[in-house]
Amino acid sequence: MGGWTQRSGVEGALKGAILAAGLGRRMEPLTNHHLPKPMFPLGGKVPMAELWVRRFVESGITDVSMNLCVLSDSIRRHFGDGADLGASISYVEEQTPSGTLGGVCKQVLGGGIPRFEGSTVIVPSGDIVTNFGAALLEEMYDLHRRAGAAFSMVLVPVPWERRKDFGTVVLDAPESRSGEISSSGRIVDFREKDPDSPSNLNNASIYMMEVELLEALDPLRTESGVGVDDPFYDFGKHVFPAMLGRLPHVTLPRDFLLWGMQYDGEWLDVGQKRDYLRVNEKLLDGEIDVRLPYEQTPWGFLGEDVSIDPDQVTIQPPVVIGDGCVIEDGATLGPYAILGDGWTVEKRARIRNSVLWRRYPYFRDDGSEIPADDRAGVDPHRVAAGVTVEESIIVGGLLDRDLAATTVDVGEDGRVDVLPIDYVPEGPRA
Repeated sequence: MGGWTQRSGVEGALKGAILAAGLGRRMEPLTNHHLPKPMFPLGGKVPMAELWVRRFVESGITDVSMNLCVLSDSIRRHFGDGADLGASISYVEEQTPSGTLGGVCKQVLGGGIPRFEGSTVIVPSGDIVTNFGAALLEEMYDLHRRAGAAFSMVLVPVPWERRKDFGTVVLDAPESRSGEISSSGRIVDFREKDPDSPSNLNNASIYMMEVELLEALDPLRTESGVGVDDPFYDFGKHVFPAMLGRLPHVTLPRDFLLWGMQYDGEWLDVGQKRDYLRVNEKLLDGEIDVRLPYEQTPWGFLGEDVSIDPDQVTIQPPVVIGDGCVIEDGATLGPYAILGDGWTVEKRARIRNSVLWRRYPYFRDDGSEIPADDRAGVDPHRVAAGVTVEESIIVGGLLDRDLAATTVDVGEDGRVDVLPIDYVPEGPRA
C-alpha cells in the first residue's frame, strides 16, 4: 500500500487526528439518541468521518486517532481498531469537549493513548466533506515543509456577502499555483465573522501542524466553555490570534509560522441539516467522491436483496436504494432520494430530495443501548401508501402523513416526532 508517505520517505512521521467530539447541537434531535454527527451516513451507508480514514490510509498514514464524546460507542463499533480499513485507530474519550486545541493535544501528546513519536499531524474535522484527497494531502505536506510552517490550514473561498458567517484569513503576498491548491502564503490576519474582512478565504478546518508547536501550546491550554478566565482552548478563537501576537493574555515561547493554502475544489461544512441534504445531493451528482458499497446503475445505486419491479416503479434519477428495501408498485422515487437499508415504500408513495437512514441502535439518556435489530418492532421503517416525503431527514418509523422540510425522529417506544428541518435547540453549542 505505502502511499506517498512511503515514496517520500516520511512513513511513520505523520499521524491523522480526526476531531469527532463536538456536541452536534444544531443537528438535534438526530444526535440525541442515534448518531454523532461524524457518523452521519453519506449515500445511505458511508459515515462522513470514514472518508478521512480512507484518505489517510491511501496516503500511507495508518496511525489514526479520534476524540469522542457524544454517542461514542457508535463510532467505536463502526471503526473498531481500524484493521478493516487498513489503519490502526485509537480513541480519546472526553466527558465534555475540551475544544479543538484540547482534542488534538490529547490525541497527540498522550491523553489516554500512546504519545505520537512522529513530527507532523493532519487534523480534519469529522463533519467536513470534501474531495481533498491523498494527492492534495501530499501537496499540502510539501508546501508546509518547504515553508517551514508550524501550522498550516486549508482555506476555501466563500461568497463575499457571507464573510460575516465565517472565520476569514488574510495571506501576505500569496504565491499563485496551478491546480486545486491555487495559492499559498503566510497568514497575517484572522478575522472571526467580520462582514468587512478584506478576504473571503474561509478556514476550512483541515489542518497540518508540528508536534513541536503542540508541545508549546499544551501547557497554556485551559478548560473549554463559557466563563473561563483567559481562555485558551480553540484554534480559531485563541491559537491563531496567539500565533499572530494578538492574544493579550498568552505569549508563546517563540515565533511559529502560520501558513495558509487556498483550495478551489469541492468542500462542505455539514453544520446544519440542510447542509447534510446538500452534501448527499452533491454525492449523487458525482461532485463528491464517495465509494458506496452498492451496485451502480444508470439511475443511481442499488443494494442487494431489493424487491422492486422497475417497470412498475417511477425512478427520477439520481436515487439510492439500500439493501433489503421493498418498493411497491406505483411508488415514485427521486430525484435525490436516498433510502438506507431496510425501508418499505408502499404504493403511490413519493420520496424526493430526502435522506432516510437505515435502522441504527438507540442510545438511552443513561448511555445504555437498544441494538438496531431489537428496534424493528417499534421502528418499522415504512412509508405508507400515498405519502409524500420531500426535503427531509428521516431516522425511521411509520410515515403515515405527508412530510416537507422536516426532521423525523423515532423515540424509544416508537413514537414519531416531527420537527422543522431548521429546528435548532436553545443554548450553547460545541
